[in-house]
Amino acid sequence: MSFIRNANPNATNSELEAKVIKPFVQLTNEQRNELIQQFVELQVDNMDWKTLAQWVTEEMTDNFEKNYNDVELKEEIKRYDEELYDELVDNVTNETVLDTNNTGGKF
Repeated sequence: MSFIRNANPNATNSELEAKVIKPFVQLTNEQRNELIQQFVELQVDNMDWKTLAQWVTEEMTDNFEKNYNDVELKEEIKRYDEELYDELVDNVTNETVLDTNNTGGKF
């Protein structure tokens, strides 16, 4: 079974406009930045809090892994809380820390 339909000879403007192929628009840096800002706002507005928290966690982790050496990471953690770095290092190096994954203290 095949279906053939001829074009509407009395097409409305909206039907005609839907058929127009728009050329690629070269944006200025300012226009591109504004486009990105608007798109990001739409995406964030449509995220629930769990999705948003997961995304932020992944982005922050990726940022620390790629952009911080060990000294910079230590400085950043100490800026957050002066004693936190030593506590976190102890957590990841001390096998007596609670092993919730039953991995023998290995991560």
